Amino acid sequence: MQIKIIIIGVLVGCSYLIGEHIYKAYTNRHKQLNDLIRILEIIRMDLSFGLYTLEEIFKRIGEKTEYCTSKFFKTMEYELHNNQSKVLDEILNDNIGILIKETYLQNKEVDELKKLILTLGQSDIESQTRMIDLSIENFKDLTKETKEDVEKKGTVYRKLSTVIGLIIGIILI
Repeated sequence: MQIKIIIIGVLVGCSYLIGEHIYKAYTNRHKQLNDLIRILEIIRMDLSFGLYTLEEIFKRIGEKTEYCTSKFFKTMEYELHNNQSKVLDEILNDNIGILIKETYLQNKEVDELKKLILTLGQSDIESQTRMIDLSIENFKDLTKETKEDVEKKGTVYRKLSTVIGLIIGIILI
């Protein structure tokens, strides 16, 4: 009987942890989108001064380890600096996997960032600033969606997984 109770306790604990993991995935995505907005604002400021190359901007962002995308930008800067034979499109395609693997960003956010990076340096500063502002607005809309996802879906998954664990535990008794 004691073994059965221990197994049921482990089952309920595991189901609770699964719910917490799903909830944290939703909250991390929301946080990472907010970080991405801050990064775009930094890029906009650096470009508006016109004193930095794209490589230098990526280096500055890559040094900010508090952002989830710092490794991506650090790698982009390294590749731009050391691979003069590659174009930005090739370097970006080689490194986009870092964003997909190491962040909770979804494909639509990664594609938006990729599209923005590819347009940088191809027009005047004002056009680039407008493109960055447009991307920031798109990401702000997405943060509203992710906040709703955290409040609705994240909480539901958190509670639902615990309840399912409890129900299975009751059935096993």
